Amino acid sequence: MRLVSRARRFLRGMGDRGVTVVEFAMVAPMLLLLLLTVIDLGFMLTTQSLLDGAARAAARLIRTGQVQTSGSPIATFQNLLCSDLSPVMSTSTCQSNVIFQVQVFTNFSGVSFTPCTQTTNPNAAGYCGFTAGIAGQIVGVQATYNYPFMVPWISGCLTGGSCWFAAGSADGSNAGTGTVPLMSTVIFMNEPFPSS
Repeated sequence: MRLVSRARRFLRGMGDRGVTVVEFAMVAPMLLLLLLTVIDLGFMLTTQSLLDGAARAAARLIRTGQVQTSGSPIATFQNLLCSDLSPVMSTSTCQSNVIFQVQVFTNFSGVSFTPCTQTTNPNAAGYCGFTAGIAGQIVGVQATYNYPFMVPWISGCLTGGSCWFAAGSADGSNAGTGTVPLMSTVIFMNEPFPSS
């Protein structure tokens, strides 16, 4: 009699464990997706923050005239920009994927950048235009990086596509571009440059 009751308790316990395993199997993929989404968005925000800081630091070199008086202004600007982005990408990745523009404007209200992307970039060096100006001129700096998402679902939702798990579903859903442009713009007036 005791053996039968122990067997029944054991089988009942196994049933509860089996239900727990099945419930976990149903919930675990969604939890994993949510965790990856949080990590991916965290990396995106970190990259945006670093891009903002790098653009400000590189723009400071223009504002103070250090870029204009260097032997190679574009390389000086790009090297500082990429060195500040080194926590999230290599220098070669930065030089090939971070597109920047430096333009002179007549007044602050007239600041408007021509859109420049990786495909419309006329220079292989990673910039669309570079005019650092002279003392007293208004200069705008814009740096753009197309951040690639790790999770396709985030990519579809945030880049103009549908929120589908599969890229290019049979129902014609749009998978999105896979990247989101991170952009940083700095506008300032050049200071009087120190005399050499």
